[in-house]
Amino acid sequence: MAIGDAKELIKLRLPSFLYEPYSKRMACIAESRASLYNKDERAVGVRSFILRETLMFSVLWPFKLALGLVKALFNLIVFLSCVLTVMSFMGDRGWVWSLSTHFRMQYLLIQALALLLMAVTYWMRRKAWEQSALFRLERSVNFIVLLIFAGLNFSQIAPYYGPLLQQAGSPPKQTLKLLHINLFGYLNHNRKPVEALIAEQNPDIIDFVEYTEPWQHGLEQTAILKKYPYRLRSAQGHIGLYSKRPLRQVKLVYAHPTEHTPNHANIIAQMMLGREPLTILVAHPAAPVWPTHLDWQKISFQWWGQQRRQLGDNLLIVGDLNTAPWSAEFTRLLKETGLRDSQLGFGLQPSWPAFLPFVQDDRLRSLLALPFGIPIDHILVSDNILVLSRQIGPFVGSDHLPVIAEVAVRPKS
Repeated sequence: MAIGDAKELIKLRLPSFLYEPYSKRMACIAESRASLYNKDERAVGVRSFILRETLMFSVLWPFKLALGLVKALFNLIVFLSCVLTVMSFMGDRGWVWSLSTHFRMQYLLIQALALLLMAVTYWMRRKAWEQSALFRLERSVNFIVLLIFAGLNFSQIAPYYGPLLQQAGSPPKQTLKLLHINLFGYLNHNRKPVEALIAEQNPDIIDFVEYTEPWQHGLEQTAILKKYPYRLRSAQGHIGLYSKRPLRQVKLVYAHPTEHTPNHANIIAQMMLGREPLTILVAHPAAPVWPTHLDWQKISFQWWGQQRRQLGDNLLIVGDLNTAPWSAEFTRLLKETGLRDSQLGFGLQPSWPAFLPFVQDDRLRSLLALPFGIPIDHILVSDNILVLSRQIGPFVGSDHLPVIAEVAVRPKS
């Protein structure tokens, strides 16, 4: 009678999909506990035990169920981060493989969090660790495998936090301050943050991408750009270059011979920095969101490699290149052009996405770019160019954060 009553109590207090397994479990426990009572106390003891346990479970089961779902989801995310880590080292196999290379920082953060949680769990369950050889083996294998994946991702990120390439001897006399901004001109129409940033930083050169005609007409009417008389902008290419210092041989060139789209447009300009010539190339290649777009991006990168000798020894490539530093396309570009990433020595500086729907504070948006963002806005420099400083600018209403850098040409010995 006591066991039957216990089952009825459970059935009243639990959802149907939890009733059967839980009722069997409680019945078995109750029968085991009943042997501890004498004949007269058995029915009362079993019923009290079942009532107490059922009431506790009926209150806690939604939280346990939610916790179980969260744990399963997190395990799935960790597993996917490991799969995508493997794919990211084979980015030249195709479009999906190439996309997987962009989120290496996120893979590392997920795996580091999982390792931390595993370490905490081991400490909390250290008695089971000491008693069960199978538990030790299972957890040790999981920890080591995850540590290997995290190490693979860390090996690609660590060089960006290494020492700066320093110049021996006296510091350069002539420096150049650059400001790169992706305006997100198709949806962003607020010019005030951009004007304020230009006034605050006072750069020597500014380049704009996604520089639509309304932005071109609006900014050129302001006093802030009147300080930059040397300029070239393209209404079709949606890019622009503005300079305080004289530019020469400024031209708009398309990487594709027939398709003159914004993603194939390049502004090329030459200037003198002290006694040294310097070439600046501004571009906005296609984002590899589809296989065709990846092909367009490759066309631009290949064209830069082909034109490398004509562009001179001292070269800057500036723009939203729509690729992470670890992609196969980016690695091949650096190899073919002999350029290097200006982030080296300054740490990773993610620039996209700049806005998150649940974040309203502009400073917080900039801070959250590191764990959630990827560095796709680049300044690439040749070996003769020193990068004196590099940083990400504040939120200016775009989906990208600006990039600010100061460079100098290494004097010839």
